[in-house]
Amino acid sequence: MQSLQSALPAAFPAMEGYHQAQQGRVNQQPPLVEEELMTQVGGEARMGTSNSLRALEDATLEELASALTTQLTKDKERAKSQMHQLKEAERQLEEKQQQLDELEKRIFAMTDGLDDVIELNVGGQHMSTTRGVLCCAQGSMLAGMFSGNFDSSHKRDKDGRIFLDVDPPLFEKVLRHLRLRRIASPEQPAPLPHVPEDLRAEWDMMIKYFGLDLYMYGMSASCNIFQRIAEMVEVDQAKLQENDIVRITLSSTGGVPSSSHQEVLGSIGFSERSLENSYGAYPNSITIKFLKHRVKVEAMELRAKIADVLAHMSNKWTFKHGTESINMSYSFSRSEPSTGRLDTPGLGQAFVDEVVWLFPRDFCLEHIVLWGHVIDKT
Repeated sequence: MQSLQSALPAAFPAMEGYHQAQQGRVNQQPPLVEEELMTQVGGEARMGTSNSLRALEDATLEELASALTTQLTKDKERAKSQMHQLKEAERQLEEKQQQLDELEKRIFAMTDGLDDVIELNVGGQHMSTTRGVLCCAQGSMLAGMFSGNFDSSHKRDKDGRIFLDVDPPLFEKVLRHLRLRRIASPEQPAPLPHVPEDLRAEWDMMIKYFGLDLYMYGMSASCNIFQRIAEMVEVDQAKLQENDIVRITLSSTGGVPSSSHQEVLGSIGFSERSLENSYGAYPNSITIKFLKHRVKVEAMELRAKIADVLAHMSNKWTFKHGTESINMSYSFSRSEPSTGRLDTPGLGQAFVDEVVWLFPRDFCLEHIVLWGHVIDKT
């Protein structure tokens, strides 16, 4: 029995506490494994420490082996359960990692997609750019076309290039401006494209079609054109001509001197004076040349001089907006000398730098107002 007691600590490390207790070197409760062994060997009636120790002394080798086998079985089950939990945790971790990897791929795909090279056939001319350039004007028709959602529906040539049926030189100006916008800064903004006069109408239509007017020119809601120009150049609205912002030309003049013509564009216009022709000289015209801006007129208001309205204010006129023109009319009277806002339908989308009124007879105007959009001339 003595040899069994001396062999147990070496054969079963879990009983080291018992071996030390027997030699009087420690004075503490036996380890949990030993407690379980003692319980299994000695039974419920011998759960006290001293009784349990005596139970171990009295136990046979078979009883100790059985108790250890039982304990090892429990430890194995516990380890198996812990291993299952560990594998489950690893599985969940792997799923999370896969989700993160997928998200990373999607993010990189979106980023890389902006740098995809897009091959274009623009009116028969080959052009190359990136998706990021074509999509930089967020919310525009052009950005939507090349967002990647409609690649399969684009018309393509025999080489697989996306076909755009627009003027190549004009679209090239668009690409050049969009490229510069990506590297521009408030200190160095991207210059607006220079467009020859004979191509201006086509340019304006293309910009409008691709939805780039707001992005390129910062156009907002319809405004009082002369008021807006005065704000842009920071001058008195009634002094646009003397500051070389506009130039007013009459076919003939019989009223205020030419140096005062600009007052008709001011916020209130003339008072008891008027912009008028040399009465009796027919037909007559008023031409306003915009020297630093381009405008798109959507409406106007003309106010006649009450004292001369019946005898010297034509009720019909032709309004020329660049190369386009429309016929307009209003019954001026002493009680209603102002047209109020008169829309100018049918003028299209072109920006122009000159507007003209053609009157078949006399005119006597105290105030001229134009509503529409204004952009800088480049």
